[in-house]
Amino acid sequence: TGFETFEQRAPAAIPVAGDPTDNPQAPTYAQLAAYVSFDGGGRAPQRIGARVSALLGPDGLSERTDLALAATTIVRYESVTGHNVPRVFRDFMAAAPIDALFAFGYPISEPYWAIVRVGGQETPVMFQAFERRLLTYNPANPPRWQVEMGNVGQHYFFWSYGRPLRYAAPPFSGVRVRETTLTIPTYDYQQALVPTYPGDPIHPYPRLDPARVGSPQPRTYRAIVVENRFLELTFLPELGGRLYRAVIKSTGQNAFYQNPVVKPAPFGQRGWWLGVGGLEWAAPTEEHGYLEAFPWDVTIDRQTNAMTVRMTTIERQRELDMTAIVTLRADEGLFQTQLTARNASSTPKPLQMWMNAALASTANRVGPAARFVVPVDRMIVHATEDRDLPPPRATVEWPRRNQRDLSRPSAWNGYVGLFAVQPVRFAGFYDAQADAGVVALHDAGFAGAKVFAFSANFDRRLFTDDGSDYAELWVGAQPTFWDDPLLNAGDQRVIRADWMPLHGLGDLAVANESGALGVQRRSGGALTVSVVSARMRSAAPVRVLLDGREVFRSAPIALRPDLPLTIELPPGRAGGTLRVETDGWVLETTSGS
Repeated sequence: TGFETFEQRAPAAIPVAGDPTDNPQAPTYAQLAAYVSFDGGGRAPQRIGARVSALLGPDGLSERTDLALAATTIVRYESVTGHNVPRVFRDFMAAAPIDALFAFGYPISEPYWAIVRVGGQETPVMFQAFERRLLTYNPANPPRWQVEMGNVGQHYFFWSYGRPLRYAAPPFSGVRVRETTLTIPTYDYQQALVPTYPGDPIHPYPRLDPARVGSPQPRTYRAIVVENRFLELTFLPELGGRLYRAVIKSTGQNAFYQNPVVKPAPFGQRGWWLGVGGLEWAAPTEEHGYLEAFPWDVTIDRQTNAMTVRMTTIERQRELDMTAIVTLRADEGLFQTQLTARNASSTPKPLQMWMNAALASTANRVGPAARFVVPVDRMIVHATEDRDLPPPRATVEWPRRNQRDLSRPSAWNGYVGLFAVQPVRFAGFYDAQADAGVVALHDAGFAGAKVFAFSANFDRRLFTDDGSDYAELWVGAQPTFWDDPLLNAGDQRVIRADWMPLHGLGDLAVANESGALGVQRRSGGALTVSVVSARMRSAAPVRVLLDGREVFRSAPIALRPDLPLTIELPPGRAGGTLRVETDGWVLETTSGS
């Protein structure tokens, strides 16, 4: 996982042929290890003229004489590795328009039959492992496709990263939507809900008796999936209308934390909260509000080159009409969000309104290289266990305080929550190890921005079952949790944000509604600059300036959200103001920061 970091992995329990999942009879790579040759061992006797009838299944080898077809007749014995090759594989390799030994290598296993699922149907397939390829023979296929090369590269990618190779999916134009379901283990918290009565500050919302919460059981939730060529967004209307996933399709990375269970946690104003993950709509109080655990109504608005998901609910305590809108446009690597509260009553009502993104870019965890990026020099303490920080409402230097980089949760001695001291036009979270993150954008500036994360000693069993972890990035319609402005009768309040999942920047420096800029310092002090555009740009020249002096200029090139442009500047003066200009779009930062 790096020049000097390693991770032990179990052998790949991935089928060597057929469907990648729900394929119980197919041999796996882990099982195949006992039947291949390494360092001259595992040789088989010569069997020229015989037909292949050996079947390899979960319980080992058995005989299937009915599968000993003429096409499986052994016609070659490779003395170097000691294995037999059937006619169909020899003929396939001989017909290849390239040197067969170079392309396939020597055989390292015998040919075997296996019962595998192809398109959900079980069928007999013969396979054989070579040094550089795995060949399959399916007699049920059309003649030109009876012999194929196994998807070893995709299988390896899935084993290594735990997700499919997204580039294997064909791109498409426009925006499309589908409805599906997701099954998530869910604690039975419904039976533990306790009604409240007037006088309780959270009435009419229920409280929760933790002693009555039942064990987790699989529960199926309705899911709405909207995607363009760059992003795939998944919504769960029954769980607060949240945006549950935001997947970068070129890498398969989910910008959001995704809790593997739905489990009530003892957080928030109600005394309980569902930390499901994703982007939640928090209103009408501080913290997580009251709305994330209850169903929202959803409608889809289809436009020519965009798709809008509109979710609505009634906030019952203050009688507010809540509407959350998410718009995904074709050919853009960001999505637009808007949360609106309307006071339909005849009296003013206090209102706090936030969007809260739960983020985790490294295997559903906050890695040691993760950091928040907020363009201010001071932050306001909300709450913390870190005794080196001042009490709530005091300000602290940002990002560095007393030689400590407070932008990195790995440097905290307990959980920390901090508000920006002033409105900001962007706030982000980036993990340099995963080379991925997300940024929230507002061209006029967010009234409030907050960061929060746990520390290594926090008991994560309070909200999950697998030790996973998240950080929170909040943007709000008011500066802090201590601000509770009135919403007059008949009025509405709106907060807007563009959210841009990021990858390939190295590290996040600055962002605006057009894209993001990453800056890294190489050994020797030279800079690497990475630029990612929020939308397709067909021909844009790029200039890089240091303190007003041009240090790089390109011819017009295509910029797109899934292909960050990385520029290695030559060694030389690396401090000062770094400015990147392209197609009327400017990003500027201090290169020494």
